[in-house]
Amino acid sequence: MPLTPFHLGPGLLFGVLTLKFLNLWAILLGSVIMDLEPLILIFIRKCYYCPHHGFFHSILGAILGSLILAFLLFLFKESLNKISLKFKIEQSFSFKNLFFSSFLAWLLHISFDSLTHYDVFPFWPSFWNPLLTNHRIYWPLHFLFLFLGIIGLILFLKRQKIFKKF
Repeated sequence: MPLTPFHLGPGLLFGVLTLKFLNLWAILLGSVIMDLEPLILIFIRKCYYCPHHGFFHSILGAILGSLILAFLLFLFKESLNKISLKFKIEQSFSFKNLFFSSFLAWLLHISFDSLTHYDVFPFWPSFWNPLLTNHRIYWPLHFLFLFLGIIGLILFLKRQKIFKKF
C-alpha cells in the first residue's frame, strides 16, 4: 500500500501491546519507512502502474533497512527517550531492541503488502510470493488497518489514563 499511513494502524496496536518488550519508535517507523521506496521509484519511473516495490519489500531488505533504522534511532536515543518519558513510556533503546522492534514491524508490513501487490517478493532474489491473493482484499485491508489503529490509539490513550471508562 504505497504512500499511505494505513500501516501505522497495525504498527500502533502491535507497539502498544508490546511496550514492555519492544521500542514503540522503532515499531512505528519500521511500519512505514519502507514505503519511501515506492515513492522514489514512482518519481524516477514517472509511472504509477509500473512495479514500484523493490528490495526493501523483502526479508533481506527488512534486515538491511532495520539495521539502518536502528542505527539512526540509536543516534537519537536521548531525545527520543525524553519524548517517550513525557508520555510515561519507559523502553529500551539498546541497538538490539531497536533492530528487533523495527524488523518485526517491517516484516508485518511486508506480509500485508504481499497479500495484495504483485510486485512484492518477500523472498527476494526469488520472485516467489506465496501470500499473494488478489486485489479484492485491498480496500478491506485498509479498513482493517484503520480499525486496528483506532484500537491501538484507544489502548494507548487508556494507558495514558485519558480514557478511564474503558
